[in-house]
Amino acid sequence: MIREINRCMGCMNEKLYSGTCEICGYADTPNPAGCLAPKTMLTEKYIAGKLISKNGEGNIYLGCDLEHGRTVEIKEFMPETLCRRGADGETVEVLDGALPLFKSYLSDFAELNKVLIDNTGISGIEHTYEIFAANVTGYVVTEHIEAASLSQYLEAVGGKKPWPETAEIFAQVFDALEKLHSHNIIHRGVSPETVVVTKDRRLILTSIEISAARTSESQIPCDLCHGYTAPEQYDLSEKQGSWTDVYGLSAVLYKVLTGTDPQPANERRENDRLAVPAAVESSVPPQVSDAIFEGMCVDPTKRIRTVEELRKKLFAVPAVTAEAPAVREHTPDGPVSPKVSVKFDPEERLSETKKPRKSAPKKRSRKKSVSNFGMIAGLIIFFAMVAALVIAIIYFSEQARDAAEHPITAATSLTTEPVDITVDEPEETETTKAATKATTAEPAGDKLMLPDFVNRFFNQTFESRYNMLRFETEYEYSDEFAENVIMEQDIPAGTQVTSGTTIKLKVSKGAAYTYLPDYIAKKLSDYTNELQKLGVRFETVPEETDEVKAGYVVRCSKEIGDKVYISENEIVTVYYAVKPTVTTTVPTEPPETTTKKTKRTKETTAPPEDTDTPDDAGTTSMLDEDIIPED
Repeated sequence: MIREINRCMGCMNEKLYSGTCEICGYADTPNPAGCLAPKTMLTEKYIAGKLISKNGEGNIYLGCDLEHGRTVEIKEFMPETLCRRGADGETVEVLDGALPLFKSYLSDFAELNKVLIDNTGISGIEHTYEIFAANVTGYVVTEHIEAASLSQYLEAVGGKKPWPETAEIFAQVFDALEKLHSHNIIHRGVSPETVVVTKDRRLILTSIEISAARTSESQIPCDLCHGYTAPEQYDLSEKQGSWTDVYGLSAVLYKVLTGTDPQPANERRENDRLAVPAAVESSVPPQVSDAIFEGMCVDPTKRIRTVEELRKKLFAVPAVTAEAPAVREHTPDGPVSPKVSVKFDPEERLSETKKPRKSAPKKRSRKKSVSNFGMIAGLIIFFAMVAALVIAIIYFSEQARDAAEHPITAATSLTTEPVDITVDEPEETETTKAATKATTAEPAGDKLMLPDFVNRFFNQTFESRYNMLRFETEYEYSDEFAENVIMEQDIPAGTQVTSGTTIKLKVSKGAAYTYLPDYIAKKLSDYTNELQKLGVRFETVPEETDEVKAGYVVRCSKEIGDKVYISENEIVTVYYAVKPTVTTTVPTEPPETTTKKTKRTKETTAPPEDTDTPDDAGTTSMLDEDIIPED
């Protein structure tokens, strides 16, 4: 519903005139197609203004909280791959076949922001004020922060900052991430665009989204920031955790200290060309360079696991030695390993000044000849092993070919005792039984290492990809996994199996509950169709009222936004308006005489003699008789 309001939809400042805003320059520009129109009212409390941005979850609008008189941001859950804007310009319509995923991701969206609302005291992140349901989707109201992104800030200060200043201002980001992790929230999007810098040089972490919006192959738009996204976010099957944010934070520090964007993680897996920070910017302290590079390790198992551990390594006091700094070399997939500097005892240092003995060159030459001899011997042994392997392959391949052409002969040749096979009286022995079984048994399937199926979607693509295996599925409701996502497998990943092996999988049926949508000013038929799409069971009950138009929903047995447990077949009662029954009473006249009263009663109750006379005509005659006085 559009509402006229004396505010600019581009900055939410008061505007009592028409035309371009004199403060921000906004000129009543319409939002892109598929977005809410500026000045759209939500729950009689919020006004949605211009579109700020779009991400994997949906749309983000500048808004106004009319109750508190403050500027806010309104996040609308509307992933474009699962839904679209309805014809009314406000309602969200879920695409055919996408309802289970839409409900599951909407549930994740709601649960994530409820945790953030309960922990609004966390400093260093944008505050979340409220979450509500409307237009068949969910909305979240957050703090609007007047700040520049970290990338804009770096451009203004020359592209990079020295470590002492960086360490001072990033302390708030470290604290914020540690507190989020303590509540089992992983940001997954730490980058120079999601870290903003306020006018008083405070760093705030923004744009906390659900995991599906920041992971490839999740069937909603993927909101990745290449160069700062961890490698495990490019594969839905890989596990994510606090170490995922460690990668993003380390990459941001890399950018701040060197002024260079890191090489994207998905490219590093193929060809790792990332240089250590100290090699790009010499002013970066060695221990800081090492910690950042270890925090950006492509292999998650070798990466720094927690933000607390990263902080300790960054701020560790380097050991003071009299030696020159060790030269650091780049290792493609792991932390920097400095070369070991050999220390000598004082006596050995003194011996270095003495002249070498004359026999020393002979010893070195003797050692060199011994070393050459060992190398030659090693090469001979290596080639001998290769030759033996080739001969073995040829031999066994000949045996296999003979077995295919002469199965009985091949099978019996493997026994320890000769088998006398006669045509007239064949004698069946244990050896022949084994040979016959070997020849009639199905050939062994190809061996393969079982992958980790957890967190992958079980669909036709999955089954066709692993068609060499058989799958037995068991479906259960889950608030943690999206619908059709694999939760468990009976044979652990990494187990060697043969083709044709049956794997038992536990697959999610989606969230066990959904949220009751808004029913205000909705027809009964429209609202019940909406409930059916959400999988909610319901019953309808008429309610006489003049306050709501007939045929429209009056109320429900649960409040808007309440959880409805689909897994428990919970039934929602929907009350719809009907017109109140009007009872008309005919005023009775005082009886004139007892005779007249009796006569009227008889005439009223007696059936009409003329059966061809219509009912309404008979009724008219009775009314006429009532008002005609007797002679």
